[in-house]
Amino acid sequence: MEDYHATHERLVRVFEKDIVFVTGATRWGTAWLQQCLDAHPEICCKGEGHFTDILFPLLAGAFDDYNARSEIVGNRLQRSGMAGNAAGFTFEDVHHLMATSIGLALSRWTSGEIGGIETLKVVGEKTPEHIVQLDVLAKAVPGMKVVHVFRDGRDEAVSAWDFNNALSQGDFQKTYPAFDGYARMFTGNWAGSIHACKRFERGHKDSVLHLRAEDLQGDTVEALAPVMAFLGVDGTENTIKTCADAAWDTAPLDVDPGAWKKKFNEATAKHCTHEYGELLKLLGYEA
Repeated sequence: MEDYHATHERLVRVFEKDIVFVTGATRWGTAWLQQCLDAHPEICCKGEGHFTDILFPLLAGAFDDYNARSEIVGNRLQRSGMAGNAAGFTFEDVHHLMATSIGLALSRWTSGEIGGIETLKVVGEKTPEHIVQLDVLAKAVPGMKVVHVFRDGRDEAVSAWDFNNALSQGDFQKTYPAFDGYARMFTGNWAGSIHACKRFERGHKDSVLHLRAEDLQGDTVEALAPVMAFLGVDGTENTIKTCADAAWDTAPLDVDPGAWKKKFNEATAKHCTHEYGELLKLLGYEA
């Protein structure tokens, strides 16, 4: 039991900190920002935990399976005249276990920090896929903050196309033989991710900060100042520059504004303007 209580105390110390999740989608610059934040002396930000897209479904499925099986056993005992009850777990139990799982992951990441958890103000994690499951994540970590990194979805489609083709052994090319079909699929997912984050923000006021990847440029990286203020940590110019330099060294940001103009054919460009023109303009991009 001593180990149990020690672990519980360790989780309490983690959740006493501000918890931030860096999210976005493929090739948006989330890795760059995660490395930048992790270089800050008051922040520990690692990734990728894949809590919402891998861990949570597995936990929920295991609990559902257990509940179904235990009910069968309980019913069988009762029919035979013996005392029997389905143990069962509730949704609240599942969320508690999800929170515990997140706390265990974050506590292990922070254990290697100089000075440990006590020196930190913010503990974070980066998984782009969280963007479409933020409501689920918030049930496990109610007071969480979200930094949403985004970029022009058309440029991102070009970047993701080149990235996947470079890594693939042929499966990607079989699924997406032509760029134009891929670009239409990708920009649709891009718009869906943006809208999902906006919906979450409407129900969680002041908990989301939006950050354009195209603004993470220059020696001083002025766009990082609002991020540091949002997280309540040191945002002086020297600190920001040190963090940005560390990010550039570790995870160079693949940002080439306007690259889509050289890759999109006229029909695909018109499709994106028709479907997502208003969203593009809202985000500050040329429609």
